[in-house]
Amino acid sequence: LVASAEEVTPRMTKPCFCGDRKTKLLYLSGIYRIEQCLTCGQVRIVSSGSTHRVGYYQDEDVAYYVEKQDMFRRIFREKLAFIRRFKQRGTLLDIGAGVGLFVDEARSMGYDAVGVEPSGASVRAARKHLGVSLQPGEFHKKYFKTLFDIVLMNHVLEHMEDPKRVLGEVRDVLSPQGVLVIGVPNFGSFLAWFKRDRWQSLIPDEHRWQFTLQTLDQLVVPFGFGRVGVSWENHDRSMLAWWKQVAYRLIDMVAFFTGKAEAMLVVYQKSKEHMEQNP
Repeated sequence: LVASAEEVTPRMTKPCFCGDRKTKLLYLSGIYRIEQCLTCGQVRIVSSGSTHRVGYYQDEDVAYYVEKQDMFRRIFREKLAFIRRFKQRGTLLDIGAGVGLFVDEARSMGYDAVGVEPSGASVRAARKHLGVSLQPGEFHKKYFKTLFDIVLMNHVLEHMEDPKRVLGEVRDVLSPQGVLVIGVPNFGSFLAWFKRDRWQSLIPDEHRWQFTLQTLDQLVVPFGFGRVGVSWENHDRSMLAWWKQVAYRLIDMVAFFTGKAEAMLVVYQKSKEHMEQNP
């Protein structure tokens, strides 16, 4: 659905990251409004106050990750190979660690890795199926007494109600010259623009925010980070019909090389040179 003239400047209940409240409605997805800040361009997914957002993973969600762990391990090994370009060794904290597959793979590659996970079902599955103990609950810096060389938030930031609080605490647990790795859907992707409310990564009942590379930089850099690398990613098309796979192969190739892929893994390095006043 296209926004009408009367709907181009609603006001957010809460201010945007930039502090402004004026938005324009991009489109609707069922009961959700996909709104963009008129000042900084940040996209937010807004629901009515009575709408129940999907919370943490339950047993049925966890079972899928355990069943498909070979696929997820392959994906995580590819991410670790990219991360290794920036930090070949050291301590790693995975925020939103799921069932612990990334932590397990990172340990096998020589990293001293730990994870924190708010889903009780995921924490139990990590211990049962992988022998990985995760810190239960939401991330807070008070849980960790040592500094980390790498902090990962892989498809976590878009779920968070208060990303700025988390980023401020992440900065405090990172070692000097430590790296922050953020994986998020790319709202600036070709398919996000083309599919709109049918886009696979919109997921409005779970996601609160959608980022482009520019808006992610706007959020992260003021916390004292400089962007040092980006890896573009597309969804797995193997479960599609063969003729769709052929069509997507061309689309994905163009999207990948133009920075219009469906997801991005962005590496930021902690640096005083990029520090502005604390948000």
